[in-house]
Amino acid sequence: MSNRKITKLLGLSALTGMSLALAGCGGLNQVLADRSETTELYHIFDIKTTADIDTVINSAADGLAQNSNSVRQNRPLMMGAPTPAAPGRFQLVDMSAALQGTGMGVFLQMASNNAGGTTLRMAKCDGAVWTSHATRTIAGYTNLNLYNCLYEYKGGYQLDVYGVFQKNSGGLNGLTQSLASDLVGTPEQWVNKTIMDTVRSISAATHSRVVQIEGQPKIAGDQLPWVDKLSNNN
Repeated sequence: MSNRKITKLLGLSALTGMSLALAGCGGLNQVLADRSETTELYHIFDIKTTADIDTVINSAADGLAQNSNSVRQNRPLMMGAPTPAAPGRFQLVDMSAALQGTGMGVFLQMASNNAGGTTLRMAKCDGAVWTSHATRTIAGYTNLNLYNCLYEYKGGYQLDVYGVFQKNSGGLNGLTQSLASDLVGTPEQWVNKTIMDTVRSISAATHSRVVQIEGQPKIAGDQLPWVDKLSNNN
């Protein structure tokens, strides 16, 4: 083989080796790069039932508590208020804007910047007969703030759910977290299960069918952790 051909082959081998090395570094960097994601979600469910309000509220709280670290509830007085023909609907409030000019407002704005500029919002439940704020947190990994607004109307009840979900991934800890997700389900799947267990609890207690009217992101059977099937015949 001529020296010219040998030199050409060596050059091609060197380029191939460099490409593989860069590809390997890129793949490794994809795994080890620290990432932070913030996702908003909402779902609205219609509950056609004649069950009393205590039954609905207690079952909603019990279902919510199954997968939450803490649940704070509020049941305002509805003295003399007639039952409306149509249910109410939650509104979103920008927390940093509402507290603008205060120390807390500055803190929330900084938190928003650290979350990639995502607006930090919460649900406002005017007219709701029951509200709750639940959290599901795994330190350094995931954080979920879930707001529920229960509205009564002449046909039954409506449950509005709004959440802000934050997830950290990547880095050396991310490898362990990825393994855990493979074993018991992803954080996103457990967010969905938290919502669905609340709905199931209401349905079981009121002997009614709960129908989802709208929502994002979509909840499907394959978007729930596999362990969900152990306790539910889906």
